Amino acid sequence: MQQNKLTKLSWVGLIQVGCLGVAAFSLAPFFSGLFWFLDLLSSFRLQYLILSVVFVVVFLVARQTTYAAISLMCVVINAMYVVPVLTSQKHAPDGEYNHRIKLFHANVYTANQNHDQLIQQVLSEKPDVVLLQEVNTRWMSKLGALKSQYTHTIEIPREDNFGIAVLSQIPIADYQIHDWTAVDVPSIEFELTLDTSSIRIISTHPPPPVNQYYHQAGIQQFKAIAKTLKVQDQHTVVIGDLNATVWSDHYPILINDTGLINASNGHGLAPTWPTNLLPLMIPIDHCLVSKEINVVSFKTGERFGSDHLPLVIELSF
Repeated sequence: MQQNKLTKLSWVGLIQVGCLGVAAFSLAPFFSGLFWFLDLLSSFRLQYLILSVVFVVVFLVARQTTYAAISLMCVVINAMYVVPVLTSQKHAPDGEYNHRIKLFHANVYTANQNHDQLIQQVLSEKPDVVLLQEVNTRWMSKLGALKSQYTHTIEIPREDNFGIAVLSQIPIADYQIHDWTAVDVPSIEFELTLDTSSIRIISTHPPPPVNQYYHQAGIQQFKAIAKTLKVQDQHTVVIGDLNATVWSDHYPILINDTGLINASNGHGLAPTWPTNLLPLMIPIDHCLVSKEINVVSFKTGERFGSDHLPLVIELSF
């Protein structure tokens, strides 16, 4: 009898600790201005919400009103962030669209050897433009089957997880290589012309926020992109592994300061990373479009050995 009582107490205690942990993680991002690393905890708002709902039910059944109230507070806090994303409307501005373009973005993960799986997925999706990140010389040498169909390319292979490349069936009218931070991370800005219209695409991959220096570099990169877009007046797409979720404290820089809209609106959260830890997957790969661009379709692609899922987006303008 005593052993069963101790077992019951230990399980209740563990659930209480879990509740307090979720509460701490839910509140911590509000103090990211004081401690930069607390912003990383904002990425898991959906997970906190799900756990909080479970805790509310458990503590109500157990008649532990204090912990039920704490859990309910966590539900409210995280729902404020998650619900607007889940209930967002698909971006479909009024107007006529004469051109359509399909994009395929993938962070291939430099060490990944499954080149053929990626190639087959691209050939199956038949995009007009393929945007790859974390490519090195090995990756680029293995993409011959794609290069034969995507003859217009920009390639910056690197061995440090910051290689980047563009493969296009549409001629590239103009392009620039940007290095917007002191970290030496390249981004590609290029223009495609379709009849009398053009579209400018920025493929960018800020450094992962694993330390304060990289965190600040990511913010610097977002600000540089926003500044670049302010002086342009054309159809624009920003796409890539942004190493930030929509709840990150610096994500609004790319939205509020530019008028860009996330193409995933109306399609749920679309988590892309990490593919080997399904319960912890978060949306850090994004496609942002200027407000006059219509999002025809948006989805995540299939696994191909990378720690990221691809994005497949079809746009019209």
